[in-house]
Amino acid sequence: MRHGSRVRWAVAAAAAALAWTAAGTASAHGDDVERPAPPRGREGEMVYVPPPPPPPPTPEGEEPPTRFGVGLEMVLGWGKVPFAAQNLPVTGNPAITYSRVDGTSSNVQSFVASADVRVTRHSEIGLRVPFAFAGFTPDGAAARSTTGFGNVELEGDYQRPVAPGLRILAALALALPTAQGDEIPAGLANASALGVDATAYDRWSLARAAMLSRGYEDNALFAPHRFGIVPRIGVLYRSHGLSLEPYVKVENLVAAQTTLSQGYVGDLVAGLRVGYWVQKEFELALRGWVNVGFAGADEDKTAAAGLEPLIVLRFGPVRPFAGVVIPLAGPPRDASFVGVRLGVEASF
Repeated sequence: MRHGSRVRWAVAAAAAALAWTAAGTASAHGDDVERPAPPRGREGEMVYVPPPPPPPPTPEGEEPPTRFGVGLEMVLGWGKVPFAAQNLPVTGNPAITYSRVDGTSSNVQSFVASADVRVTRHSEIGLRVPFAFAGFTPDGAAARSTTGFGNVELEGDYQRPVAPGLRILAALALALPTAQGDEIPAGLANASALGVDATAYDRWSLARAAMLSRGYEDNALFAPHRFGIVPRIGVLYRSHGLSLEPYVKVENLVAAQTTLSQGYVGDLVAGLRVGYWVQKEFELALRGWVNVGFAGADEDKTAAAGLEPLIVLRFGPVRPFAGVVIPLAGPPRDASFVGVRLGVEASF
């Protein structure tokens, strides 16, 4: 019995020494000696712990959150605008004179460069810079062309999810009075060139052509010598490739010069965009809007309506698009305007 007891003590001592040596070796190599035991069931058996589920996929037609975006769009427009035409000299009177011609054919190319950046989870700030080119061909007078800037716009907006796929949007835009041009007097006829600023009149015709070609949807971007305050609210709904985006905005255009006949012009604009992603890279959309002028001169208190079918493509973060601006009523239709919109946006 004594001999067996000695054997058992020797085996125990050897096992303890071996365990001590292994612990020291692991510690020397930087290994963590104390490792958590795998989870076990009631009887001590090991149980399987599933990995966390992957994040839900982005719905079709819905882009992931972005930090900033850039864009450039242009509208090519054709129609008729008021214009200060240069009269042909008459026999015995070589002096150059100008007269207003309301039905002058024009072609206009208006551009809007944009950029926006997200500042918080639900808000972002943006910048839009409009500029335009136009040519005018009055009957029986020399054709002219001109260029000009629009009103640089700063905007802050806030988006808040209220339900799956549904967001409410609120924004406030400030359009700085950087657009150029002086309105052509209605009674301008055979006025001497010495009292006519043809360049200022041409730029006013340019601004009007840009507004008409865009269906009177964004007049605050091109109204000369006016400071724009534009609050806007809207809703964005997306589900299974379908998107609905109604909005309402008020364009408060305040005169920045005392020479303007109207100190304040107000437009109420309501619109709706409906889109459907036929495939992940191809969307068909239709936009429509109504502009109701509620303050200003009689010619400002008019109603206009427009429609625009659109095609949107998607190549990763880049989205080119094309549409046709079709005036349905109001000054754009009266002036026989039509516009073609081309552009590209990118989000990162």
